[in-house]
Amino acid sequence: MTDVPIVQQNKRLNFAWIPEMLFHPKRCFQRFASLSNPLWLTPLLILSFAVCINVFLVGRIKSQAALMGEIAYPPDFQYYTPEQQAQYTQAIQSTQGPVFTYVLPIFAALSGVWIGWLFLGGLLHLVTTLFGGRGSIGLSMNIVAWASLPLAVREFVQIIYLFITKKLISNPGLSGFSLVGDSGLPLYFSQILTLIDIYLVWQIILLILGVRISTGLNSTKSFFSVLLTFLIIILIQSGLSYLESALGNLNIARPFFF
Repeated sequence: MTDVPIVQQNKRLNFAWIPEMLFHPKRCFQRFASLSNPLWLTPLLILSFAVCINVFLVGRIKSQAALMGEIAYPPDFQYYTPEQQAQYTQAIQSTQGPVFTYVLPIFAALSGVWIGWLFLGGLLHLVTTLFGGRGSIGLSMNIVAWASLPLAVREFVQIIYLFITKKLISNPGLSGFSLVGDSGLPLYFSQILTLIDIYLVWQIILLILGVRISTGLNSTKSFFSVLLTFLIIILIQSGLSYLESALGNLNIARPFFF
């Protein structure tokens, strides 16, 4: 009888907890609060696998479009000089190899998953501590990792869409409701809306529940601590995406901070 909890504590992969986290998250977070060992590996591996498959399908669709002569030009391409148009076309053609289509995007996506998890977990622990929470940094990292499962669900939904339609997702999140404009405030607002969807809301709800159970904060403080954390991250992430888009109309690879 005494050996069972010890075996469960030392277990690094807990795939059986996935349905429980998706459908009975409160029970899962209560279990995390009683365990001190790292439990973050399973959800991050699942998210990393889904991200790799998604990036591979996107790269394949882009490669097929390039073979058919389809090139995504910037909105003001017609105003470029002939020399600038030739340089842009040559630059696009030089980035159609496997390294630029698969290797670098997969590396960037995986970096976003793992670095984003570290940043979000550390920032959430700092904010909850400032609000008077009693949780540990290890517990915060476990909660952030498992609360990221909705992002894996989003990736698998996108994988199904890409596999069936053979088309790229043009307006992720709420970007379809953004203001018209390719620079300035409309562009920045568009980057913010791109990050917001039902899966992000799902993740926020899971984090609020996990923070309330693990830190001893009441519902109000748990809500505002998670909301403040995500507000900081959204502003930083959308700002970086805005700069990337403004400096040359580059294709934005969505980081996986959440």
